[in-house]
Amino acid sequence: MTQNKHLKEAMIHPEVLYNSPDDVLNDKDLSKDRKLTILENWADEVQQVLDADAENMCPEKNGTHVEKLLQKITDCMRALKIEDGQPPLLSPPFK
Repeated sequence: MTQNKHLKEAMIHPEVLYNSPDDVLNDKDLSKDRKLTILENWADEVQQVLDADAENMCPEKNGTHVEKLLQKITDCMRALKIEDGQPPLLSPPFK
């Protein structure tokens, strides 16, 4: 698969090319910006599944798995932003 075709597929269907969000982080052929874009697209897709499940439009038999996947994607996005010196996506709770 050529680099451009790989990137296009990753942007549209990251779950087809990557087994986990960590695989996106570890892809040395992608810039941090591209990794973040892929993860954001993946998070949007997963959120749509959760929203449909909540509305009983698409009953998800493994909703917990989907929720964990969304959390993992969010964690990976946070890690990329922290590497760039940006504030984390979510603030830690106050003690």
